[in-house]
Amino acid sequence: MAPSPYSGRQESQSLQPASQAQVYLEQQYSNQQQKRVQLGSPLHQTDPGWKQDLTQSLPPLYSQNRAQTRRGQSGSIRQVGATQTDYPSAFEAFSDDQEYPELETRSVSEEDYAESIDELCGGNCWGWTVLPTDLLYTSYLAGPKEPRMGLAVLNEKDIGWQMELEAGARVGILRYGTMDDDNVLAGWQLDIEGAGPPRLNIEEDLDLDAADFRVGVPLTWRQGAYQAKFAYYHTSAHVGDEYLKRHPGFQRINYVRDAFVLGGGYFVDPDLRLYAEIGYAFNTDGGAKPWELQFGAEFSPAEHSGIYGAPFWAINGYLREEVNWGGNVNFMFGWQWRGDRNNHLLRIGFQYLDGKTMQYSFYQNSERMVGFGTWYDF
Repeated sequence: MAPSPYSGRQESQSLQPASQAQVYLEQQYSNQQQKRVQLGSPLHQTDPGWKQDLTQSLPPLYSQNRAQTRRGQSGSIRQVGATQTDYPSAFEAFSDDQEYPELETRSVSEEDYAESIDELCGGNCWGWTVLPTDLLYTSYLAGPKEPRMGLAVLNEKDIGWQMELEAGARVGILRYGTMDDDNVLAGWQLDIEGAGPPRLNIEEDLDLDAADFRVGVPLTWRQGAYQAKFAYYHTSAHVGDEYLKRHPGFQRINYVRDAFVLGGGYFVDPDLRLYAEIGYAFNTDGGAKPWELQFGAEFSPAEHSGIYGAPFWAINGYLREEVNWGGNVNFMFGWQWRGDRNNHLLRIGFQYLDGKTMQYSFYQNSERMVGFGTWYDF
């Protein structure tokens, strides 16, 4: 039998008082075997009869040749039975060695896992995303018929103060493309949009003068600085009952457009976009004609600037065949705040519109409107 590594320390240990843990173990082993165990005596030097019962419940230990590992060689690992006399060396091998710190187990969080995937893909992992947070092709900031939430108080030289409301939104339904909106936006995305921008006449106790309704389904694409969209939309114009009462001789029209739109945009830099689109209506009524053109430029910082925000400006031109290729120009400037966890945009600022009216029930009328407002884009 191999000598115990503890044999040289038996005398010194026997002179020391027993610790609380030693007393507890002594009681447990004595109760099980009806035989007192000498404190400080290694298990392999005691009666083998009770030792076999005890070691049957111990898991196998593994011993590694540390000397070979330190020399850069692959250490040999072998299974050591608990009944073998040299099993304490498996514990002592690393007891006083500072080169082997205490091992810990750490669970990997979902956030760390997601970050490792992003690093592996370099931010360009493509896949399917249901209900994506952001849009690949955002609405034009100065587009007078874009779906968004907004309220603007504008003054027109002939009809006085008006409140132009925008109650709508545009959201993503399905995307095949990048899955990390924080780094890069790219791929194909299907959106839906809807809006009902009414006009309330402040001069007439906020009577409803008119409201145009719009619904659409855009299919968008984006790669790098380039983006494109192909969309279908339906729009119809409606006159308010209060307006008809004030103008009994007004001839109501059933203005309707069902149109396909092809558009494109280019980012000169991440903050500046140029865009243009052409639309063709395959179904019209109430004086509407098929063709329309829209184009513009907008400066909107892409960085998330927190509570401080950043300045913005946007200009949009809108030409329509039904008014002999006239239209309007809309200019906005002010301050914006971009969402910390998405690209939603809150803006406040001034607005100036000159040309044909934004309400299609009066599509042949010309207006010059100036005022201020607030807008929220999804």
